[in-house]
Amino acid sequence: MRIFITDTTLREGMQSANIELSYKQRRELFFLLAQAGIHEIEVGVPAHSEEERSYIKELVNSKFGNKVIAWNRANIKDLEKSLECGVKRVEIAFPSSDIMIEKKFGKTRDYVLGLAEEIIPFIKSKGLYISVGLEDVSRADTGFVLRFVDYVKRDGADRVRLSDTVGILNPLQTIYLVRAVSPLSDVEVHFHNDFGMATANSITAVFAGAKYINASLLGLGERCGITPLEEVVFYLELIQGIDTGIKADILYQIIKNFIKLCNIDVNPNKPLLGKNAFTNKSSIHIDGLKKAKDTYLPFDPSLIGEEATVSLGLYSGKWSKLCDLLSSIT
Repeated sequence: MRIFITDTTLREGMQSANIELSYKQRRELFFLLAQAGIHEIEVGVPAHSEEERSYIKELVNSKFGNKVIAWNRANIKDLEKSLECGVKRVEIAFPSSDIMIEKKFGKTRDYVLGLAEEIIPFIKSKGLYISVGLEDVSRADTGFVLRFVDYVKRDGADRVRLSDTVGILNPLQTIYLVRAVSPLSDVEVHFHNDFGMATANSITAVFAGAKYINASLLGLGERCGITPLEEVVFYLELIQGIDTGIKADILYQIIKNFIKLCNIDVNPNKPLLGKNAFTNKSSIHIDGLKKAKDTYLPFDPSLIGEEATVSLGLYSGKWSKLCDLLSSIT
């Protein structure tokens, strides 16, 4: 089984409130992610500016140009800017919920269907790979979603991206949605983390039939961010044995360096990256670790260049015994 990861740190991550990267830093991160084995990298928005297009052209013309995908609104002018950059893959975002269609755009469902019938064949005629994003799919009418997916697949879309734009899906709803859509198209998921559900929903989507996960380093993105790249990659690779094509140890070092570069204050209990991620404190846990690391750790931290540590406190037992235990596991 192979799951394909699209990293969007260079687009969605740039929308995080406290993150700003120069174009030089974005280029460098692109090449690091590509070398780590990321399948596809959403590098930015060509319609944003001439400087953005110049940066994207440089990436397209690099040895990893086949990994570049560019984000676009659902209009021809945006997509012409992507064509100008020479990209071979585009993401096109369409509104799918009535909230977005009516309140944001002042349009109707039929208008959105007509827009898709205008845009998708035009871009497909240019020989591009097309990922069609369904914005706010978690609040959309399922019947309309299926009708829309049928339209865009008929017109040439290669896959659809289900976007939980405000992060309200739960795993049971995710199963239902992915199973409903996957018979019609390859499915990618882009899940926001407003209620801390993004990782669980993304993994659940894989088990329900999704083939692609959209994620960012540390889950950076709008508001509370999206699915953290490291969490889904390490869980799939190290726990489920599912191939993502990504080198976990290299990815881990990229993220550690990224944290330093951006001066990010990581929560001590942040999975995988917080200072407490591989630390146990109680004497029961420490005794278990002396006998075997897998007693109280989900995987051997050495796989990503870390090590198990202990912290001493109320439930840690006698100091002398702890010293003996500590020396035996370090």
